[in-house]
Amino acid sequence: MIPSRLAVLTLALLSAACAQDYENPFTRFSLSRPPSADAVLIYVSGAWASAPGQPRELFAVDAGGSKAERLTSCTQEATSCDILQASASPDSARITAVRTSPGGEPGASALYFMDLSRSVESVIVPSSQATAQPPARSPVQGVDWSSVDDFLVYSAAATGDLEDLYYALPNGSEDRNLTDTEAVRERSPRIDPFGRTAIYERIDDTGKGRIFELPPVRAVTAGGPGTEALPGTPYVVGSDADPDYSPDGRTIVFRRLTGTGNGGLGTWDVMTVLIDGSQPTVIVTGGLYRGPPDWGPSGIVFVETDAGAGDSRLVVLQPDGSGRQVLLTQAAGFNLGSPRWLP
Repeated sequence: MIPSRLAVLTLALLSAACAQDYENPFTRFSLSRPPSADAVLIYVSGAWASAPGQPRELFAVDAGGSKAERLTSCTQEATSCDILQASASPDSARITAVRTSPGGEPGASALYFMDLSRSVESVIVPSSQATAQPPARSPVQGVDWSSVDDFLVYSAAATGDLEDLYYALPNGSEDRNLTDTEAVRERSPRIDPFGRTAIYERIDDTGKGRIFELPPVRAVTAGGPGTEALPGTPYVVGSDADPDYSPDGRTIVFRRLTGTGNGGLGTWDVMTVLIDGSQPTVIVTGGLYRGPPDWGPSGIVFVETDAGAGDSRLVVLQPDGSGRQVLLTQAAGFNLGSPRWLP
């Protein structure tokens, strides 16, 4: 029998399509535009500026990498923002974004709803949100927008820096805790292509990250060898992180920490595994940083960084590791990251 707090996800996923008539409480205006018809994916970067080190905005790019479009301009506001990641709605005109404010409290990330076509936005989860019972919920770590219904699953810290998974509608209503665990971190959720289950990374007190699915809660991966901590992160060598479903929902892509070198970024492999945990396969390896992967109809996309060379590349691979394509390359300090295929 599924525990009641996990049964909430099943109920939420089944009922989401019946709860879409809600009011969007837009509270701010920020110049933006939706992706063009040629765009195939979104990502964040500071490359809108001529010099590195600036806050990140949201961009889109076409399949050939020749047409990069800036979608947001919140750095032009009096209170600017730094977009860490974003997930697009099924129509691609709306997004949810994890954002911080430059100069604000370290790690104080909030969750925003942004209508790119109307240049309006609202806060879904503030950077420090009082819940019905203390403690406060902050910061937000990751978010995914269902590709079939208007609902979100996101990760936020419920106790200190220990994240739980939450369900909410895009306007922030019907917010509820899906995991409510102690001494465990649940991060980087992704919803399956049919809106029925979610996968995520789970880190217990050993520091070894593994990939889990719910409902019901079950392990998909066991992690790899290693115990050395990667400074400045919650991971030890061998940790599995940042999963995503294949378009047919039968396979998962994720990344595994294999070493602590590469200028402190760590070295990461990109791997796939069947949803039942069988046939783990390394599709790209080597002494480079590889960011969270995203799997779409055109392949698997991720950011690859060589700390020695100092540049970052937006890379697309086929699920078997073939067909490597570099869509764009940016110099060090422009903070290229978080690519996601558009629906």
